Amino acid sequence: MRLFYQQKVIGKKSRKLEKISFSIEEPVITLQDLLVQLVTQQVQQFNEKMVDTPLHVYLSDLQLEEAAQYGKVHFGEKKKDTVQSVDQAISAMLQAFQDELFLVLHNEESLDSLSTPLNIQEDDVFTFIKLTMLAGRIW
Repeated sequence: MRLFYQQKVIGKKSRKLEKISFSIEEPVITLQDLLVQLVTQQVQQFNEKMVDTPLHVYLSDLQLEEAAQYGKVHFGEKKKDTVQSVDQAISAMLQAFQDELFLVLHNEESLDSLSTPLNIQEDDVFTFIKLTMLAGRIW
């Protein structure tokens, strides 16, 4: 089944929400099932990208201009060359959700619990919003 997800970091005005497609194979009953599948896919893609990265990376003029608009030019290189653990990523994601570090929306409806049952249809959109802590003094 094909689904979409969007990511948004609060306070980042330059980032546009764009739908990124992903597919699920196993039946998804709860929000936790969906998040585990998504994190597993992302870690596997990250680890595969590390192997496929060429030794020398060059940027085209168009890529350079687009990167300059965001204020950060990078070559896509990885700082660490170690393979990431799927189990550690899943436990970190579950802990982050329990600590309310990110919010999950399913077609504009907020999902508050990992045990929330899901009724997923083809082409549904899940939005992930990273929440940031405010710092400062009251007075």
